[in-house]
Amino acid sequence: MRALLPLSLGCFAIGALPILALTFFSPGIHSEGLWGYGVAAFGLATLACLSFAAAKMRWLWGVVVVQAVLIALLLYQAFSDAALYIGT
Repeated sequence: MRALLPLSLGCFAIGALPILALTFFSPGIHSEGLWGYGVAAFGLATLACLSFAAAKMRWLWGVVVVQAVLIALLLYQAFSDAALYIGT
């Protein structure tokens, strides 16, 4: 359980930028192909790891909320006609 905290925070640090890039600088997951789906899956796995780690450490719930918002924005951009993409 002690290794879960650095792992989940590291995954959050690595995965936040590609999620933001897919949300605001790309037409969405579908346009990026397998790479886009991989980023979405990595984000969901990070959310799960953060949630398990937050069960022991209450301060980590803020990071869980940020990750959940990032995933929600990514999925909203991908599965709706949202104009989050800056290129529109």
